[in-house]
Amino acid sequence: MRIFLIGKSAAVYALADYFSENKDNIVFSTLEDTSAEFVDIAQINTQELKEFALANEMSLTILCDSESITSDIQKEFTQSGLSVFAPEGECLKFIESKIWAKKFIYRNKIPTPRFQFFEKPQAAIDYIRQNKFPVVIKPDSHSLIGTRICETFKSAKEAVEEFFNTGSKRILTEEYIFGQEFSVYVICDGYNPVLIGDCAAYQNSFAKFDCDFIEENEKQELFKNTIVPLVGALSKDMGEYTGIMGFDFIKSKNKIYLLECNSFFKDLDAKMMIEAMDEPLGKVFESAIDGTLCSSFERLKNKDRYFLSAQFYENSQKVNICHSGRTLNEAKKHLIEDGADENELMEAFKIWKYLQ
Repeated sequence: MRIFLIGKSAAVYALADYFSENKDNIVFSTLEDTSAEFVDIAQINTQELKEFALANEMSLTILCDSESITSDIQKEFTQSGLSVFAPEGECLKFIESKIWAKKFIYRNKIPTPRFQFFEKPQAAIDYIRQNKFPVVIKPDSHSLIGTRICETFKSAKEAVEEFFNTGSKRILTEEYIFGQEFSVYVICDGYNPVLIGDCAAYQNSFAKFDCDFIEENEKQELFKNTIVPLVGALSKDMGEYTGIMGFDFIKSKNKIYLLECNSFFKDLDAKMMIEAMDEPLGKVFESAIDGTLCSSFERLKNKDRYFLSAQFYENSQKVNICHSGRTLNEAKKHLIEDGADENELMEAFKIWKYLQ
C-alpha cells in the first residue's frame, strides 16, 4: 500500500511506525522525524497535498488530528477519487465544537455533567462566582489550549480570561464530577461503531490499556446503550461519520457520565491503542471507508499483553512512549527504563487501584 499520513499528532508517529514495519508499504507523512518519508507541504495547502497524493498514487490517506479532519482535505481528496479515512460533512460540527457536541449528547439523553456556555467573558465570570468549586472550564474548540479544573474563583477567572484572550469565541463551564476517568475508542463506517478498546489515564501523563475498574458488563452496557445510539443519532441527523471516535467518561460512585468526544486518538493514547490492536489496520481503515466494517469485524481483536504509555517533557520536547509486557510489572519496568518517572507512575497505579 501507498499510505499518506496527514497531521501533527502523536498518532502520525505511531501509524508511521506501524505501517513502515511492513516493507511492502510505502509511507509518507507531513510530520518530520517519523518512520515515514517526510512531505514538506503544510496542512493548509490542500491543493498541493492533493496533487502530491495523485502524483504518487496513494492507496490510502489518513487524517490524524482535528485540524486536518476539519479542513477541506477530505472533501477535495474524495472528489478526486482518492481514498481518505476521515469523517466529512455536517457531522464535523461534532468535532469542531465541544458546545455543539455537549448539547447533542444532552438532547440524546446520555448522562453528562451539568454545563453552561458563554460568549462573553464577564457573563462567564459572573456565573462562576455563584458556582460550587471545583469547576471545569473548556474552550469550545478542540484545537485550542485544553481543559482547566479550577479550585478557586481566582483561578477560574484567570482561566476564562486566558481562553478568550487566546482566541476562544465561546467557552464551556461544567460541573466537576469526582471519580475515575477513562476513554473508549471505536471506529465507525458511517453508521455503525466497532469497538477498539478502552484505557485509563492519569493526569495526562500515564495511560493503561483496558480499565480494570470498569466491569466487563459495564463496558458492554456503555457500548450498547451510549455509544451505539449516539453514533446512530449522529448519522441520522448529521450524516455519515467515518473514522475514529473517542469517548471520554468518568465513573463516579453511582454513575458513569460522558464528558466529551474526540475525533481521533489523543496523544497519550495513540501509540498504545494502535499497538494493542491485533488486526491489519490498512484493511480495517479501508473497510470503514467502503462501509463493510461491521460485516468484516464484530469487534477488533487485541493482543494478549499489557500496555502502558507515558507522556513527559525532555529538553523542552514532548515525548510519548509506549511499552507492553506479558505482565503489568514487565510493561512498567520497560516504561521506567525509557524515562518515565517511577514515583508518578506508582501514583497512577494507586489511582487505578492496582496497589492498595
